[in-house]
Amino acid sequence: MALSEIQQATTILNRATNILLTVPAKASPDALSSMIALCLALQTNNATDSDHIIDQVSASHIPRSLQFLAGSSQIKTEPTQQPEVVIDMVGPHTIKSIHQKQLSGGTRIHISFPLDTTISKDQLETSVRLLPYDAIIVIGATDLDELGATFTKNADFFYNTPLINIDHRAANEQFGTVNLVDITAGSCAEVVFDFISAHSPNVLGPDIATALYAGIVSGTDSFQKPSTTPRSFQAAAHLIEHKAKRELVIQHLVKTKPLKLIKLTGSVYAHLRYEEQARLYWTLLEKKDFDESHASSEDVSAVMHELSNNIAGFNAAFLLYEPSLGVNDKPTVNTETRFHVYLLLGHGLRSRRREIQEILSATRENGALIFKITAPTIEAAEQKAHEKIKQILP
Repeated sequence: MALSEIQQATTILNRATNILLTVPAKASPDALSSMIALCLALQTNNATDSDHIIDQVSASHIPRSLQFLAGSSQIKTEPTQQPEVVIDMVGPHTIKSIHQKQLSGGTRIHISFPLDTTISKDQLETSVRLLPYDAIIVIGATDLDELGATFTKNADFFYNTPLINIDHRAANEQFGTVNLVDITAGSCAEVVFDFISAHSPNVLGPDIATALYAGIVSGTDSFQKPSTTPRSFQAAAHLIEHKAKRELVIQHLVKTKPLKLIKLTGSVYAHLRYEEQARLYWTLLEKKDFDESHASSEDVSAVMHELSNNIAGFNAAFLLYEPSLGVNDKPTVNTETRFHVYLLLGHGLRSRRREIQEILSATRENGALIFKITAPTIEAAEQKAHEKIKQILP
């Protein structure tokens, strides 16, 4: 990561009064841990300034496995709403006074200028800012769409506010004003560690070090991923020197994989198929698999992450499943069922991700593509999904 990029990011933060940190709607533990660490660092830097707002937002609730991290309870599901009316005026105008007048059902703002000032409506432009932040930090998203409702409800704000984009994946679309995207890093936490070390090295205490260590452990699958580099170990060793609570991280992230995930992963491997010529893996999860494991469709991302770490050289890998119903959902009365397909692209296809997403009419969640298929049985849905995905393979 070039020093100039870190300097540009530092300039944005030094000019900002209110900062929003956010992660994808379905964020990885690495992204969440990194956000918590960076938020703690920024709060420590601005501890003497009570006027600063530093918010961390995740559209989904933080998983129980990360709730041991200091600062995790401060994560919000939505940004703070604080509307502000902005009036832009063309020309060098001096304002004499501003006052407001209460009307029946509203308020009128009076802006007075010195005598002989000339101004017309054409010189005025009014806009409304709904969010109070003047800088954004996005961690672990390859594009803004991955932020879900946080982005779609506030698109104008994201497009018109200085944004620092932090990631380590080559698929990142470089959407930030400043892009701290380091594809040689094994996790987002390593990128955040480098940034904190350069931006504010004196704040690296036990709580921040523990959050960063948790991010590295989860992002590298306990240093077992092929993307793990000597740099990952060096960063981890440095964090332990700064009192990172290694045993606590291992206890919550390594030794406590929920039984439901172990059972559901077993079902994924039991149904695994492979087509050698196309280098295509796929598997199925039936309703009984979710029932027997006491898992839900919310756990699909975790089991597919586990699968992708144990297969190599694939063009694509997909999981076909019938999503579990939410609390307010009602079962359909149609003779056909809507199945979901969770698709992971191999290295050779990731450059075509946007094209493939359009071909399949898919949505994107945490690096995967998800599309829907309607069929009378899971076997018929499997055939449909297989045919559609074969069309996008080399």
